[in-house]
Amino acid sequence: MVNVYIETKDAPELTPMLVFWPNYRFAFKEKAVFSPEIMASYTTPFFTIVPGLEAADFIAVPYHYFDVLDYAPKYLAYVYALGKTTQKKVLLFDYTDYVEREIHVPSHAILFRVSAYRHHKKENEIIMPYFVEDIGRNYSFEQKPKGEKPTVGYCGQSRFGGTTRKWKAGVKWLLSLFLLYLRLDVKPHVHMRGIFWRRRALQVLSKSKSIVSRIIERDFYSLYRAIPFDAKTIRREYVENLRENVLALSVRGDANASQRFYEALSAGRIPLFLDTDCVLPLEEIIDYSRIILRVPAQEVDAISRRVTVWHALVSEGDVLQAGREAREVYERYLRLEKFFSIVFDREKSPYKKLLFR
Repeated sequence: MVNVYIETKDAPELTPMLVFWPNYRFAFKEKAVFSPEIMASYTTPFFTIVPGLEAADFIAVPYHYFDVLDYAPKYLAYVYALGKTTQKKVLLFDYTDYVEREIHVPSHAILFRVSAYRHHKKENEIIMPYFVEDIGRNYSFEQKPKGEKPTVGYCGQSRFGGTTRKWKAGVKWLLSLFLLYLRLDVKPHVHMRGIFWRRRALQVLSKSKSIVSRIIERDFYSLYRAIPFDAKTIRREYVENLRENVLALSVRGDANASQRFYEALSAGRIPLFLDTDCVLPLEEIIDYSRIILRVPAQEVDAISRRVTVWHALVSEGDVLQAGREAREVYERYLRLEKFFSIVFDREKSPYKKLLFR
């Protein structure tokens, strides 16, 4: 296990991020409905916290990067200086939706984050998976056969919950797009919020007579306790929607990543992945083309055609094999304890030059 030193002098009173929950066992925010159940399977720490720098492989900042940047910049600057003085690399973590904010970290710091835009990603950023429920294990999923027609499922937020909210979101996006053009961003349209992409993809899929679309649209995010319905019932509908379909539509949220993507893999389902210039975890060693159907965001209007062409080309055996491999990839690479064990393997890590040299 990797040894990390955490500076306690003038440390901010912030809640640590989930990667350090096995170390600190802090209380979850009340609105995070399923976090206790998800984290219950992660009882062994990913890092050993050591009391002194001599025994440390790295210096770690156990809080969300943007929280420290905003509320404790002096502490962050001190840790950077400490790392430079002791020639220890600094580990940072970003588990937020703040993918639109610019990252400025020194060369001896490595930022683990759940999402980035490929055209913005820096060399010292490593994409990590989300913590998600292991649906395949918890709900005893069986493999789903190909079927006569392709089946696509979606269950989640794709409505604004009112005309005013929709109008405000549209205006905000137009202003953001204008600023992206001013900054000469090379792929401005992929920055659009996930709800817009989901709505467009669902509109196209629902019109196709060649596809069986099982769609449950909501105007709320079901992982928050503030929802006006029974959380367990809502979750059961979500799980059954995954169970019933071969393909699971997986589109970014406010971050440029999809939690549903990982849940689908855990369930042995094939993500129908709308790629908004995303970077996937460990893509240097995982052949995602074997277990997902990727559709570039600029081709969203052709998503139904991409599904029907795929369905015509694959055999029953191909679909079953993809489902088995999806589950295997989740278990071997994308559960967080497996992810970190690979990343910090001094011999086999695809990031060994970044981390250890």
